Amino acid sequence: MKSAVAISHELDNAAEAARQLADSVLEKIELKKHSVGILLCDADTDGAAVTGELKKRLGIDVAGMTTLATMDADGRHEAAAVLTVLTADDCVFSAAASASLSASGYEQKITEAYAATVPADAAAYGAKPAVVFAFCPYGLPFSGDKYPETLSKAAQDAPVMGGVASDDYDYERARVFLSGHDYSDALVVVSVWGEAKPVFAIRHVTSRFAERIRRVVRAEGNVVHDVGGETFVQYLEGFGLKTDVEDPLLAFTSYPMMLTQEGQDETPLMRHIFSLNAETGSGSFLGDVPTGALANICLVNKDDVKAACRESMKALLETAAAQPGYEYSAVFCISCCGRAMILGAEADAEGRILSEMLPENLSLTGAYCLGEICPALYTGEKASNRFHNCSITFCML
Repeated sequence: MKSAVAISHELDNAAEAARQLADSVLEKIELKKHSVGILLCDADTDGAAVTGELKKRLGIDVAGMTTLATMDADGRHEAAAVLTVLTADDCVFSAAASASLSASGYEQKITEAYAATVPADAAAYGAKPAVVFAFCPYGLPFSGDKYPETLSKAAQDAPVMGGVASDDYDYERARVFLSGHDYSDALVVVSVWGEAKPVFAIRHVTSRFAERIRRVVRAEGNVVHDVGGETFVQYLEGFGLKTDVEDPLLAFTSYPMMLTQEGQDETPLMRHIFSLNAETGSGSFLGDVPTGALANICLVNKDDVKAACRESMKALLETAAAQPGYEYSAVFCISCCGRAMILGAEADAEGRILSEMLPENLSLTGAYCLGEICPALYTGEKASNRFHNCSITFCML
């Protein structure tokens, strides 16, 4: 597999942005038998128009989503569109969009979207895809965990990588798109079949108030009612945190909740607080919170974010180096919007770190999103796909 990454800062003229991106890609690589494009872009970009124009110019499907910010080998970018093209003779790339997920039956619709990406001759490329990319809409009435859970079941535990579309925290312009269409309530899926050996890495941050570890006594999906015999609001106030805030997602960006489950070796879950209910004392999260898990509110600082970025990229490169006989080409990075907010004036820190660590033979594309999807564990046969917050995740192909 080969790859090329291109960037455009043209946000107002979709045709010109597509021309710049397509011309840059074609200068770098010759397209092989099968190809696909992945576009990560600023929320002010007309993703439908750009991907439609790219399909005309390159003759391939282009999928993607809006983001808070993007990254490539030169670092982090504001107000930009970054296109990655994957191309191969021994892999097949297939893309599809789901029906609207805002109504009932979303699990079936996610399953149907994945099924639409299964090639007619799938058996020739293996029993299941090498990896599934998921570009998820923001703001639907179910937990982000439903995306990796449903796709894992449909794809026989193949690894799933992706994120939740984002904007500049106005929660109105987040979109996913596919080859001339954009969606606020649909999932876009890209499955990769054939001779690919993806590797993954994920890191959270670990600073925390250790004196307030409590067990989740009662939770329903992504809503937490009781932690250690207190309402969730009381639990937060026990840290000295103010709970009467207008936008909990922003207010508690630096205070995600870490969840560990006894007897499990997987990476702990990180969860961002999405809303608080003063009447019931409950709190809702972007992802599910398992009853019985041990909870702790973390205090995340800039050094934690930068250290986790280095550690995760290092782990990715080491895992790839242990795969003899396979030539890697592309690195995908999905980092949390919360990490970008925590970095503040050092917002470009992760981009600089990755630019410094990236080997010359690899391309890099990345985005900041409102939720990350990546295997917590991957054996090469089975992936434990999870929805994450406040994490940095990687996939190398």
